[in-house]
Amino acid sequence: MSGDGRKVTVEDAVAAVRSEDVPDSAVAEAGARVWRRLAAEAGRGGSPDATGGMGGGIIEGCVQVLRLLPAYRDGALTTARALLVEDHLRECATCRAASHGSGRRLAVLPWRPTGTAPATARPRGHRRALAASLLIAAAAAVFVAQRALFGVPPGSRASVQAVSGIVQRVDADTARPLDPGAELGEGDSIRTGRGSNALLRLRDGSLLEMSDRAEVSVTARGQDTTVRLRRGSVIVEAAERRAGHLRVASDDCTVSVTGTVFSVSAGLKGSRVTVIEGQVHVAQGGREHALDAGGQLVTSPAIARTRVREEIAWSRNLDQHLALLAELGELREQLQRVATPGLRYRSRLLELVPPETVVFASLPNYGETLGEAHRLFQDRLAQSPVLREWWRQADPSGHGGPALSDVVERVQGFARHLGDEIVFAALDEGARAARPLLLAEVQRSGLREYLEGELAAAGEHEGPRVRVVDAESIGTVRSGELVVLLEEGVFAMAADGADLKHVVSRLRNGGPALAGTAFGSRIAAAYDEGAGMLFAADLERASRGLTSGRNAGRRPPEALGLEDLRHLIVERKDVGGHTLSQAVLTLAGPRRGIASWLGAPAPMGALEFVSANATAAGAFVVKSPALLLDDVLAAAPAGRSSEGLAEAEARLGLRLREDVAETLGGEVAFALDGPLLPTPSWKLIVEVYDAPRLQASIESLVRAFNDEAAGEGRPGVRLEAEQAAGQTYHALRSSDAVAPFEVHYTFAGGYLVAAASRALVMRAIQVRESGDGLPRSERFRSLIPADGRADVSGVLFQDLGPLVGGILEGAGRAGLGTKERESLAGLARRTQPSLICAYGEEDRIRVAGIGGLFDLDPRTAVLPLLLDRLSPGTQARRDP
Repeated sequence: MSGDGRKVTVEDAVAAVRSEDVPDSAVAEAGARVWRRLAAEAGRGGSPDATGGMGGGIIEGCVQVLRLLPAYRDGALTTARALLVEDHLRECATCRAASHGSGRRLAVLPWRPTGTAPATARPRGHRRALAASLLIAAAAAVFVAQRALFGVPPGSRASVQAVSGIVQRVDADTARPLDPGAELGEGDSIRTGRGSNALLRLRDGSLLEMSDRAEVSVTARGQDTTVRLRRGSVIVEAAERRAGHLRVASDDCTVSVTGTVFSVSAGLKGSRVTVIEGQVHVAQGGREHALDAGGQLVTSPAIARTRVREEIAWSRNLDQHLALLAELGELREQLQRVATPGLRYRSRLLELVPPETVVFASLPNYGETLGEAHRLFQDRLAQSPVLREWWRQADPSGHGGPALSDVVERVQGFARHLGDEIVFAALDEGARAARPLLLAEVQRSGLREYLEGELAAAGEHEGPRVRVVDAESIGTVRSGELVVLLEEGVFAMAADGADLKHVVSRLRNGGPALAGTAFGSRIAAAYDEGAGMLFAADLERASRGLTSGRNAGRRPPEALGLEDLRHLIVERKDVGGHTLSQAVLTLAGPRRGIASWLGAPAPMGALEFVSANATAAGAFVVKSPALLLDDVLAAAPAGRSSEGLAEAEARLGLRLREDVAETLGGEVAFALDGPLLPTPSWKLIVEVYDAPRLQASIESLVRAFNDEAAGEGRPGVRLEAEQAAGQTYHALRSSDAVAPFEVHYTFAGGYLVAAASRALVMRAIQVRESGDGLPRSERFRSLIPADGRADVSGVLFQDLGPLVGGILEGAGRAGLGTKERESLAGLARRTQPSLICAYGEEDRIRVAGIGGLFDLDPRTAVLPLLLDRLSPGTQARRDP
C-alpha cells in the first residue's frame, strides 16, 4: 500500500524504478565492470590477423568492425567479440548497411568507444521483449499503411448523375451509350460528344462536370482518387475529405485538391487550370504551384490566359458558384446578432437529480433564440433567389422529412412553458443500463393541455407510447412507455416510472440527491461562477459500471490508470463578448497511466518554427516517450512468444524503445502554416535528443518496408538526402506514380522539422532564426489567459481570418459583385482567432481558453446543414 492508501501494483514499482534518479557515479561504476569483462574476453587471442577474422585485439571503430564482418557472418567470432560488433552495428548506420543481409540478430547493448561504459544496464530479456512486441506492432502498422495507401478499393469509381446529348463508355473496340444512374468501374473511360455534357459523382461525393468532346477515366488507390483527363474540359467540385486526396491529371500536369471548385482544360497544346473557389496545388514540369481562387496556370506559352467567367462559361451553374458563399456569409452574420440567454447562478433542478447520476448536462432554454433565428432565416430566403434555390434542394420536407417551420413551431411552443434551464441526466446503478431523465421547471400554465394536444395530433406512430401523468397516477404506467410527470411546477420525463417516483419524493420530502455527493459539489461550484452550457460526467461511477456484472472480467489494465479518473466538467459560456471554454478532469491521486502522458507545464521551443501567419497550431509537452511506451506495453495483452518477438526485431533492424523512443524529447508541435486547401501546408516539429540514431532507425524502417513491398510486387518508397547551405535535408517519396506522396525533414536546433515540402522546412528554420515565430506574434499573445502561470503543458491555436481574406481576394478576381464582396469582407472581419491552453497538474488536467475552438453556439441550430459547409459551394450544383 502507498502512503495515500492506494494499492501499489507491479507496474507502479517498475515505473518507479525507471523514473528513479540514479547517481551517475553508480551507473558508470556498474557499466565499467561489465565493459571490462567483455573487453578482456574479446582481447584474448592476440592481435587481429590481416583479414580481421578470428583474431583478438581492441575494437576501436568502423575500420576494425568492417574487417570483422566476414567472420561475424560465419559465426567464427568469440561471443564477446560478436557482441561488441553487434553493438557497433546498432549505432553506426554505415556499418549496419554493409552488414545487411547477414541474417544475424543484433545485440541489445549500446555501443561505446573503448574505455567507456554503457550509460545504462537493463535486464536483456525484458528489454528485448518490450522492444520486440512494439516492433511487431510497427510491422503491422506498416502493413496496414501499405494497404490503406496503395490498395485498390472495391466498388465503383463514379456514377452518372445527368447527361445531355451523346455520352458514351469507351472500350478498346466499342462505345456504348450511358444513361443517368450508370456506374463506372476502375479505369473506365467516359466520353462526351459534340454539344454534349455529363455530370458525374465520384466515390468520395465530389462532382465532376464534363464539357463537350471531353474524355475522362477514374482510378482509386487507398483513400486517394485520380481523374485522368485525356482531353476536353471539366469542372470539379471537390468534397471535403478527412483522409486521402482527389487529383486531376492531364498529360502535362496534376492538380491536387480537397473541398474546392476548379476547372481543368486539356488540349493539343497543353493544359489550363483555373480556380473558382478555394485553392489547388498544380504539379507541372518538376515544380509545384499553389493557385488561389481566381488564379490560373497554363502549361504552354502557346495557350492564352482567360478570365474565370470565360473559362467556365459552358457550366450550367456558373452564377451559383460565385454567389452562394456571399449569401451564406450574410445569413451567418445576422444569426450572430440573435440574443442568447444569460448565465445561471443557481439550479433548483440539481436538488431533484438522483445521486446515482453518471452524466449531467445543463442547457439554457433556447426557445426564443431558435424562433428569432428561424425568422431571420425566412427573411433572408425571401430576399435571396440563390439561397432559395439552395434551400429547395436541401429542405428536409422535400425528401420526406418534416418541414423546418413545423419543427421550430413545436419546439418553441413547448419551450415557452419552461423555465430558463433544461437538465438531462443519465442514471446508473451498476448492474442496470443507464436510464435517461429530463427535467425542467414549468413557468407557464397549460403545459399539460399543450402536450396532450400535440400527442393527440400525432396519432398512432411507431415507437414507445408517451403518457402524461401526475404523482397519483404514476403507478398505472406500463413497461415500454415514456412517462411525462407534471408536479409542483416541475416537468420530468423518463423511461422508468420508478425514477419519477423518486423525483416526487424529493419534491415533497427532500432526501438524497446529486447535490449531496462529491460529484454534485463539483457541479454546484460551476454554477457559482455562472453556467452557460454545462456538461459533467462521474467517471468513477461510470468505470465501476463498465467493470461490474457481466463485464467483471473486462477490467482495463491498471497500467492505464483509468481507475483513478473521478470527474469531468466541461463548460462553455459567453462573458463580456467573448466565448469562454473550460474543461477539468480530476483524478483520485497523482496522475499516472494515460493521464500522466501530458507533461507538467514547461517551456516550449517547437512553436518557434511556426510562423506568425499560421492558420492553426498545436504544441504539447509529454512525459518521457520511453516511459510513455512502457505504459502502452504494460497494457498490451501478455503471452507473446519471445522467439517471435526476437525475429520481428531482427527483421525490422531496430529496437523501438532504444532506437526510437529514447532518441526523442518530450515536446511535439503540429501546424498548418500556409495554404490549407487543397493540400495542407503542414509542419511537424519533434524534440530530438539523438538525431543520428533516430535517422538510422528511419533508414531501417524504410528498408523493411521496401523489402516487404518488393516481395509482394508493390512499389516501395525512396529515402533521399541532399546538402543545402550546410544543412542535410531528407525526403521520403513514394515510388507509386498513381498514389504519390512525399515528406521532407531535417534536424535543426535539437528538433526534427518535417513538412510537405523542402521549402516549408527551410522556411521553418528561417522563422526560428529570425525570432519572429508564432509565440511572439501579437494575435497569439493577446489570447494567452492571464492565470499567473509562466508555462503551459499544451496549446491549441486557430485563426481562420487569413483564409477568409484569401476567398475575398479571389472573389474580386472572379468578377463577384460589390454586394457579395462586401458580405465576404464582413465575414473576414468577424472571424476571430482562439487559443486553448492545457495544464497537467498534480491530480488533474485543466483545459481553458478564450475563443470559439470548443464553441457549440446553438444560434445556428436552425441550419444544421450549414455547419458542414466549410466551402459552401459544395451544395450549389447538387441537382442539375
